[in-house]
Amino acid sequence: MKLFPPFSKCFCLGFVVMVLLQQSAGLNSDSPACSQMGDDPACLGSLVAMPVPSPESGCDGLGSCKLRILVPEELATPEEVQDVPAGEQQMEFKQVLKHAGDPNKQSSSRTRTLMDRLSLVETRMASLASSLRKLQEESSLRLNRLEEHVNALVALLLGILSGCKLPCSESVLETSILDLGKEYKTEKTPALLVEPSEKSEHVYPRDCAEIHKQGIQDNGIYTIQPIPLRQPFEAYCDMVTDGGGWTMIQRRQDGTVDFNRTWQEYKQGFGSLQGEHWLGNEYLHSLTRLGQHALRVELEDWHGVKRHAIYRKFKVASEAHQYRLTAREYQGSAGNALSYSRNYNHDHKCFTTWDSDNDNYPLGNCGAYYGAGWWFDSCLAANLNGKYHHGRYSGVTNGIYWGTWYILIDKRTNQKYSFKKVEMKTRPVHF
Repeated sequence: MKLFPPFSKCFCLGFVVMVLLQQSAGLNSDSPACSQMGDDPACLGSLVAMPVPSPESGCDGLGSCKLRILVPEELATPEEVQDVPAGEQQMEFKQVLKHAGDPNKQSSSRTRTLMDRLSLVETRMASLASSLRKLQEESSLRLNRLEEHVNALVALLLGILSGCKLPCSESVLETSILDLGKEYKTEKTPALLVEPSEKSEHVYPRDCAEIHKQGIQDNGIYTIQPIPLRQPFEAYCDMVTDGGGWTMIQRRQDGTVDFNRTWQEYKQGFGSLQGEHWLGNEYLHSLTRLGQHALRVELEDWHGVKRHAIYRKFKVASEAHQYRLTAREYQGSAGNALSYSRNYNHDHKCFTTWDSDNDNYPLGNCGAYYGAGWWFDSCLAANLNGKYHHGRYSGVTNGIYWGTWYILIDKRTNQKYSFKKVEMKTRPVHF
């Protein structure tokens, strides 16, 4: 067995000293002097250091015996001792012996301590995770509310900026807004946004008429929401003509937009709200589905002549009914071209495009033949979505047409007339 260097050196040194003392004093474990002085240090050292010879030890006398060294019952493992530097081996050895004991009890105690700490950590982690989830839910809810208010503010500002000719009027600049759920109003103008309540889910005004009632009297693009919980959209509002409050649904003025479009395009709308455009059949339905609405048609020819037609009962059905038109109770100066005759009556007719034939013409598609989407009969006495011709044209009557206009055909040249400007707009009758 390997001996620890400090231990072996001390023992050997003591052994040499005792041998020298014995030799000098003539003492050994069997001498009468040792028997008489049992407490003498020299004899005591001999008794401790020199074991009694035995046959098994092969000891034949003093100086020839191989010493048996008693070592502690529990020694540190070789790895613990061998890895310690020479100057620290004795201290490390004492430290190992100091903690020597029942390994099973010590391991069990440590295990219990670790398990208790682990259980405490798990409890705290679960509590932290629960708090974090709660904070995340609250933050998400607050973020959604903030985003809704910011979107409403941005839409309002865009509508104001795009609809005004700078500098904007004071009434528009002082239009109040909802600031993160708090209502701020000025004395001059009420809020443009609709107050949220339990009975109404409107965030924006229903139409341009409702905006006009709130004191806004400037033409421009505004965000409206005819149906609660439905996506709001932008529309151009005429706040001046005939008392204002008109929502523009169609405008022709320069021929920059092609109106020979598909069913889907007429459904969703196309063009620019500031210029030529079709608002969209789906939006026409949402604007007119409830209550009684009026349709106003304004016409201007290339000679500067302006006339209008108003229908006090105006409605556009849903897509399931092919956006069927209702246009009745005419009044105005342009003539009732939408109910021209029995075979050319656009009232109660479905919408037709070149790719969706819903007209009453049995031999073909009026939309494909005249290059427009419209409420065709078989085929037309009016077509305000026809091709934009600059003045007179010849051939197929595919231009912007209103059959009751005072000049339709130049008899000398056999040329037809188109219009320079056309607008279609709607508002509630009880405005």
